[in-house]
Amino acid sequence: MTLTEIRNVVIRRMTTQTAIAQDAVDYPNGPVFDPSGRKIWARLTDIPGQAGANEIGAGPTVHRTGVLIIQLFVPVGSGTLQLTQAADKLTQLFEFQDDGALSYFAVSAIPAGETGGCSRAQSRGQSGHTARGQRHTCS
Repeated sequence: MTLTEIRNVVIRRMTTQTAIAQDAVDYPNGPVFDPSGRKIWARLTDIPGQAGANEIGAGPTVHRTGVLIIQLFVPVGSGTLQLTQAADKLTQLFEFQDDGALSYFAVSAIPAGETGGCSRAQSRGQSGHTARGQRHTCS
């Protein structure tokens, strides 16, 4: 899978979630997002990680890693129950799931405090993709 394919698969999975209204999710390279008046909203970030190659069987196998970060926000004073419930649903959606050759691993929910008039929490999960590919040698 290419990085673009991985990004598209992650976004496609995120669009199936029911924890937050679809128009309350800020996607990478999406239109300008205005969270005004929302009770809860989210921001999705997919960060590609280290890739590695192993020589197994018929040729090299490339393993790409990455981290998904889903930041959840509620207005200050709203409490943390909505954040916790949304994080639970998103954990169920991603943790130890597979989308073809893309696998999602453990998810961590991290309280991130208050900023800019909102309380926030982050859900972080690792992803990995294994694919056979050509060997690239750099000198």
